Amino acid sequence: MTFYEKIDQIDQILSNNKQSVKGPAELKAILEQFEFNADEMAEHLLNPEDLPYGRKCAYRSKNFEVIVMNWKPGKNSNIHNHGNSFGCVYSVTGNANNVLYNENLEKITTIPLINNTIAEVPKGIFHVIENKNDDYAISLHFYAPPMCGMKVIDSENKTKSYFVKNEVGAWDPKPEEVL
Repeated sequence: MTFYEKIDQIDQILSNNKQSVKGPAELKAILEQFEFNADEMAEHLLNPEDLPYGRKCAYRSKNFEVIVMNWKPGKNSNIHNHGNSFGCVYSVTGNANNVLYNENLEKITTIPLINNTIAEVPKGIFHVIENKNDDYAISLHFYAPPMCGMKVIDSENKTKSYFVKNEVGAWDPKPEEVL
């Protein structure tokens, strides 16, 4: 099964079970039926260049979106949430962490993201994805509904935050990337 066939199948399952998929636990149960590898998503792997990670939306429907992320060694996202969406992070390759924060931006817990593990990201929770290793890490990010209203916390000043455009990642945004 190709990458897009898997994603289409996930979209079908979500469409047929909309009433029962209320959060990341139900989404994770669906995703656990599939395996992904870096080769099948090679066309979506963007070079991060001067950013902490490359980011490309590979699929978007009314139910959810899938974003492929390519994490630079030793880099991380800013603290952020996903607006009105919940989600799951599927670790394809590498060894990263999903660090969860409460509304006061105090660290709650760290969840390892090791090959083919899936971490839940509840609606409204703040988190950071960090790659503290010497190798790149690849992850798939599933958000339902498609992300809108992501809040990104400034990397230098936690009292400063931004709402960013949908195509922007969780990094300190340029002025044109802010809503």
